[in-house]
Amino acid sequence: MHPIDKETIDKVLNSTATKKEARQVAEWFSDTAEGQAYLSELMDHEAAFIESNPDRYSDLSAVQSANMLAVINKRIRIKKTRRIYWQVAAALIPLILVVGLTIRLNSQVNLFGKTVYSEVYVPKGKQEHIIFQDGSEAYLNSDTRLRYPRKFGLSKREIFLQGEGYFNIATNKRRPFIVRINNTDVTVLGTSFNVHAFKEDNEMKILLDKGSIVFNTPQNSYQILPGQQAVYDVLTGKCVIDYVDKPYEVSVWKDNIVLFRDTPLADVIKTLNRRYNVEFAILNPKALTYTYTLTTNQTSLENIVKELEKIAPVKFSIRKDNSIIVSLK
Repeated sequence: MHPIDKETIDKVLNSTATKKEARQVAEWFSDTAEGQAYLSELMDHEAAFIESNPDRYSDLSAVQSANMLAVINKRIRIKKTRRIYWQVAAALIPLILVVGLTIRLNSQVNLFGKTVYSEVYVPKGKQEHIIFQDGSEAYLNSDTRLRYPRKFGLSKREIFLQGEGYFNIATNKRRPFIVRINNTDVTVLGTSFNVHAFKEDNEMKILLDKGSIVFNTPQNSYQILPGQQAVYDVLTGKCVIDYVDKPYEVSVWKDNIVLFRDTPLADVIKTLNRRYNVEFAILNPKALTYTYTLTTNQTSLENIVKELEKIAPVKFSIRKDNSIIVSLK
């Protein structure tokens, strides 16, 4: 199908097009990638207009819009011939675009009502994968809480995180994606990144895989580049950004890989506690002086502690109540 020129599209939208022109534009919108992209762009412009003029649409509920569109569709369906169908379509396309756009937008984004939130908590020993309505996705690690709107707003996509998550964000320059973590946030347009921000930790870590993000704190805003990690001290407000030697290692947890690199035993215990929901008892504090480097795809806790016992003279004894006693060999 040949591209449709803007003049013809404008004629259809202004109800001055011929039946043939209306048919060509409608088919172009529905049957070609270029037409669908143009229509998507048109919807974005209309969405921005609706947002900046809320009073003009505040009395149009989703139910009323649906009823209007149902009447239009019913009138179209009763026409028996293709010729008459397109004659009606030529007259109704502008109205269908406005009403249909309003219905479609309100089903995907929050236009008129209060924001309704959903909340998910991933308990210790579990992981979750969530896909948002815009196609963005989040991998949530154990002991993580995520609060997000059922429908994103017109001007931004905003969620609230406590814990650890890896995000693949769908690109939308007009609607930035914002991950709020306590009094900080990560603002993105479209990218992949990992956030490590557990409530009991004094450090927050944000690592960027690809794209571009801005990390906003009460003290400053920081542009983070691919391969860089921001380490933010929650107590002092100090933020250090540096390149990571192997950035992909930060998010291997979502692929069920356990990885430690010169990790103190205290942090090893913290990770295993979240991952397996198991408690540890330290019999000899000297055991905490050892560090561990390990990469394994073993999913069994018993196998993992056996691997750890090969690294340092520390013994991990699993009890019947699923707790672990840590002692020196």
